Amino acid sequence: MPERQHEHGPYYWNADTPHCKHGDEPDQSTDCEAHDRWSDRHPESENGHICLDAPMGEACRDCSAEDGEFVPWGACRTREHARPKNGVAPNPDTEHQQVPVWVGPYWCLERDCEDYFTDDGDEIPSKDRCSHIREGQACACQRNADGEYDGVCTATAGAAA
Repeated sequence: MPERQHEHGPYYWNADTPHCKHGDEPDQSTDCEAHDRWSDRHPESENGHICLDAPMGEACRDCSAEDGEFVPWGACRTREHARPKNGVAPNPDTEHQQVPVWVGPYWCLERDCEDYFTDDGDEIPSKDRCSHIREGQACACQRNADGEYDGVCTATAGAAA
């Protein structure tokens, strides 16, 4: 059975943190309307109420659930990541430009793979990629805010079918 793909989405601060500006949960018995308004913006999660007006950032929902804490989408351990090859960035004036990328697991792109080290544990600085990383192409329109690429090029998706 193939490993399921992880999904990303917003991750929120808890309502009891300084990031939530709404204050404590109103007492339902004294002000039902205020309690309902507060509850609409503060759904309950496994760790208490979260504040929908206090996003922490884009997270990997699956890694975050496994760890019980925020795991940024760019740090998802399971999905393949695509990063610009050797720091190459697309021309900002060209929306649909092919960009050479390294594609592979997060730990490999972070140089935390055993291939980057000798048997004695010394790093091999001249090694530009491990055996788990392959070269690929991405479209400039796929670039995320974190500099990685994912998704399907909107201009060429119909042409490939």
